[in-house]
Amino acid sequence: MLVQPDELGALLGAVRRSSWRWECQGNYAVDGEDLRRWLAGEPTVETDDDRAWVDYVRRLHTAGIPFERVRMLTEPLTDYLRWMLDTTDRNVDAGEDIRWIEQRLAVELGMPGYDFYILDDERVVIMRFDDTAALTVLEVVEDRDTLARHRAWRDLVWPHAIRHADYPHKMP
Repeated sequence: MLVQPDELGALLGAVRRSSWRWECQGNYAVDGEDLRRWLAGEPTVETDDDRAWVDYVRRLHTAGIPFERVRMLTEPLTDYLRWMLDTTDRNVDAGEDIRWIEQRLAVELGMPGYDFYILDDERVVIMRFDDTAALTVLEVVEDRDTLARHRAWRDLVWPHAIRHADYPHKMP
């Protein structure tokens, strides 16, 4: 089933047991202004969306619902990913388990070239982006084969990914 990007909040809001995300794009248009500020050396401006996300993750964490994410680091690193390495602490502090994997290893493991969520181990949400890195559509899939394939990717990459706190190449 295809749904619009603005429905992602409802999908995430319905999570009851777990949320896991594979993130492999080098850039995301949604964070363009924050990235511009960081590149210019301007102070971080916490937006309502930022606060809402941190509050969401904190609520899940308090309820004992894990929110896990693996981010692939492109080679060479994009400015966006350098910014993410520098600013991910607030998400981790809220309870999100974020890990990093280098592109070379992700490719060796056969990870897909698209982002996805696994929600409650029951559905996969495949995220599609356009050439400007804007999220254009979500594909929500619940069939057994697709779910099994995405769970297998999760289970394969997770032990190879490095926890954010342990990642040695943080940079300003």
